[in-house]
Order: sequence, then structure tokens, then C-alpha cells
Amino acid sequence: MENTQKRKFGLLTTVAMIVGIVIGSGIFFKTDNILAAVDGSVSLGVLAFIVGGVGIVFGGLTIAVLAKRDENVGGLITYCEMTWGKTLGYLAGWFQTTLYYPPLVAVIAWVSAMYASMLFGWSDSSIVLGFKIEGLPAWPFPFTVGVWVISLLAMIFFFVFNAFQTKLAGKFQSAAMITKVAALIVLGITGIAFGDPVSTIKFADWGMLGGGFFLALVPIAYAYDGWQVAPSVAHEIKNPKRNLPLALTFAPLMIMGIYVAYFIGINAVLGPQTVLELGDGAVSVFAQQFFGAIGYKIVLTAVVISVLGTLNGLILGYIRLPYALGLRNELPLSKQFSQVDPKTDIPMFSALFTFMLSFFWLLLHFATTVGVIVFGWKIFSGVSVDELSIVLIYIFMVTIYLGVIKDFLVKKVGSWIQNLVFPLLAVIGALTAIYGGFLSPMVATYLIICLLVILAGLFVRPKQA
Repeated sequence: MENTQKRKFGLLTTVAMIVGIVIGSGIFFKTDNILAAVDGSVSLGVLAFIVGGVGIVFGGLTIAVLAKRDENVGGLITYCEMTWGKTLGYLAGWFQTTLYYPPLVAVIAWVSAMYASMLFGWSDSSIVLGFKIEGLPAWPFPFTVGVWVISLLAMIFFFVFNAFQTKLAGKFQSAAMITKVAALIVLGITGIAFGDPVSTIKFADWGMLGGGFFLALVPIAYAYDGWQVAPSVAHEIKNPKRNLPLALTFAPLMIMGIYVAYFIGINAVLGPQTVLELGDGAVSVFAQQFFGAIGYKIVLTAVVISVLGTLNGLILGYIRLPYALGLRNELPLSKQFSQVDPKTDIPMFSALFTFMLSFFWLLLHFATTVGVIVFGWKIFSGVSVDELSIVLIYIFMVTIYLGVIKDFLVKKVGSWIQNLVFPLLAVIGALTAIYGGFLSPMVATYLIICLLVILAGLFVRPKQA
């Protein structure tokens, strides 16, 4: 298994990749979901953010331990192989290729289209890219024809961008990170300074800990999701044994601090009840209230850039996954998947394949939204494609953490703090998200679908010599 791609990403780009993927859409359109789960309690929401944040901090520290040992192509595939063998590594790669990345790419493309439509005032069902077209179906915003057209165009653009301008895509990731971090910090500080955080945060609510708190960890897991993408490009990171662990340690702490500040700030200004009522539009009202019409446009522009940064980072990592499996001869047509175009330094067959899967999931997202709301397709009722695989990715992460503990106890690998304490805390953090996921009414359906697709992967896998 020989990697032919060049090392082109430094520490800043690696941090930007993690921060840029994680901070993007979840914090903006999952805030109301988190509040709803904890019955509008801001203090319980903050506690849930901290619990979820601690989980990924120690998860990152544990992955960093493995990153120091191996810099092969594949990221989580490699780490599953290192801890439990090639079959689990393959299943992790197959799961990410079919069920993890493509629904996230599809939904994030749609979210970017929704906020772009809000920015340009294209929420009317008859408007597509600013042009009024008569005869279009009157689907409710944000499910208008115009939003779906922008979703598809955004997806196409960033797949082409990452396929032909990899270095530029990395620079865009850094620029998007700076933009989104600055916007969230400004919003958070403004809200805390000029709102009423003291009366908003009621620590007495902590006595209400229960199922709702753990249910809040599911949208929080979504808001934190994506930090696992960085290891997938470890083979293209300069000095990965130094830079990847540093990025995996610093980025989660930075993300947790920014999330908590924003969550407190928006609730301190608008109040939790108003945030619940406004839903995904809360950030735009928050911005307009403080910064006026011009400031509103600036903040919403930052939100659009933020979400596009997430989309860019996901695609950047996703393209490499079938390539990693192809290098291991784990897919049909492995030779085509593992070929790297010498001009672009990108596996083009892998890029095309991942785009096609993402497009399929965009169609499925359409079915679960417009299909249910407009056409009454009950078979898709209650399905949320962006949460379909969140629980299972944490299950894979737990197996990796337990593998690090196993290696320490059996083989005496590494120090007890890094190889026992860190992974134990990471397991606890991941289990809280898994438990919250099992409280979802659709969890049985999600798991059955995921397990069937994973089992199908065993039949697709070429026989190993």
C-alpha cells in the first residue's frame, strides 16, 4: 500500500480543517433542537455542550496517540486496523464512504443554500438564483426549487474545486475558519455583554437532569461532528506525527469555548423561548437586532462562508476515503480508485464516485423533506438523513478507544495517562452521545439501515489473497 500523494497541508490548514468542518452549520441550525431537548433550559444546554466537548477533546487526544505511531493513508481506517485488524478497518471505511460522509455533504450543501437564499432574499418559491420563474411549485421555504438548485450547484462546485485546486481548497478552508470563528466570537461576546446571561442561566435547572439532557447530546454530537475527518488526510499533512496530534488537541478545546459563548450569547439576547420559536432563523434575527440591516448582511455572509467551509472540508476528506480503500484492494475496481492524477494530485475516480453518492443522498434528503411535507411520502416520515449515522460513528470511535486501552494493558504500549486515562474519558464521552441517540424514536430504523448497508459491504469486499 503505497501513497502517491504529496504532503501539502501544514499545521494551520489541519487545525482549519477540523475547526472549519465542525463549526459550520450545526451550531446555527441545531441550537433550537438542543433547547427543545432540555425544555428550554440554557444551563442544561451549556452543560451538554461541555460534556460533548470534553468527549471530543479526549477523543482527539486518543486519536493523537495513534497518529504518532502511524501516518498511513486512511485515517480511522488505519486506526481500526491498528487496534482490531483489517476487517474492522474495512468496515469503518465502507461505513464512512456509504453512510457517514455523503448524507453530511448533502445536508450541508442544502443548509448553505438555505442561508444563501436568506442572504440574497430568494425565499420566494418562484425565485431561482434571483430570477423569477412562473409556474414553479409553491413548496415552503427552505424547501423551494431555488434552494435545491443552489444545493446541487454548491455540491458540484466544491467537488470540482477539491478535484482540480486542492491547495486552493486548503487555503479556502483556512480563510473560512477565520471568518466563522470571528463571527461566532463577535456574536457570543456581544450577546453576553449586552444581553442578560445571569438570569438566563439558572443552575437550579441541573436538578432536572434526565432523558432530555442526554437527548440533547445527539444534536450536540452533530454540532461537534467532523473532527474525525482530519486523520483521513494524514498522508498529505506535513510532519503528521507532530502536526496532527497538535491539531487534534487544540481544535476541540477552541471549538467548545466558541460554542458555549455563542449559545449563552444568543439566549441571553433573544431568550430561549424566542430561539425555539425562530428555529434556524434565530441567528439572523440576533444579528439584525444588534447590527442593523448592514450588520445583518455581514453576519449572514459570515454564516454562509462558515457553512461552505464545512462543505469544503467534508468533501476534501471524503474524496480520499475510497482512495484509501482502493490502495488496500478492499473495493471492486480498486485499481481505478487508487489511481492519482499526476496533474491534480487527486484520485479522480474516487472523486467522481463520492460525488455520485452525495447526489443520491441529496435526493434522499429531498424525499424526507419535500416528499413528506408536500407529497405525503409516509415511508420517509421522521427520517433525518443527517443524524442517520451519528450514533454509529461514535460506536466505531469507542472500538478504537478500547483498542488503545487493550494495547496498553496487553502489550504495555505507551504511558498510562495517554493510553488508559485519555481513552477511558473518551469512551465515557462517546457513550453519552450513543445513549442519547438510543433515546431517539427512529434509532431502531437508523441502526437497521446502517447494519444492513455495513453487512452488504462484506459481500462487496473482494476476496483477500
